[in-house]
Amino acid sequence: MKDMWLKNKKGVVTPNSFKKSLSTFAPQFGGNRQHDAQELLAYLLDGIHEDLNRVKKRPYIEDKDCDGKNDEMDAKEAWANYLRRNKSLVVDLFQGQFRNTCSCQQCGHQNIRFEPSMYLSLPITDSCQSLEDCLNVYLEEEELTGDNRWYCEKCKEHTDATKKTDLWVLPPILIIHLKRFKCDAHGRAGRKNDAVLQYPIT
Repeated sequence: MKDMWLKNKKGVVTPNSFKKSLSTFAPQFGGNRQHDAQELLAYLLDGIHEDLNRVKKRPYIEDKDCDGKNDEMDAKEAWANYLRRNKSLVVDLFQGQFRNTCSCQQCGHQNIRFEPSMYLSLPITDSCQSLEDCLNVYLEEEELTGDNRWYCEKCKEHTDATKKTDLWVLPPILIIHLKRFKCDAHGRAGRKNDAVLQYPIT
């Protein structure tokens, strides 16, 4: 980092010593195989968070299911509980909060959870031409049917349902990951989507 930002050097910086040190802790990054940049970033930020976490004794906190009647209070409580276990510079800069809603199509029961998030993984469809298009696809309501049916606590069985994710609180620095590999019906990654996307610079 010093070579790139402080010495104003031109050309290519080869982080051989960094890669060698990293592979001793994370063998999956050893050798010359190609790895996803988001996978490496996630590993590094998770490691930095664990080392810098100011919470030394983490209490057990059970996740709370909400009903949507008091989102503001429920979101604040969920975030406060998260901070009881996680406090670091990584949390301060990179972590926000999502609102995840599952709704039963059979009885109308809703389950809402406010969850921390550090990455925004956006899909790219054939119709996407901009980052905003990808975000709109990500925020669309998803139907859970067949093998993906949701277990409704009120019906006491798996039912057809809908799932919706909303961005509740954005972090100061938002990390966006574009899902450029198309998956087949079995979830296996196929060819890469090389679509050019427009995005705002400021």
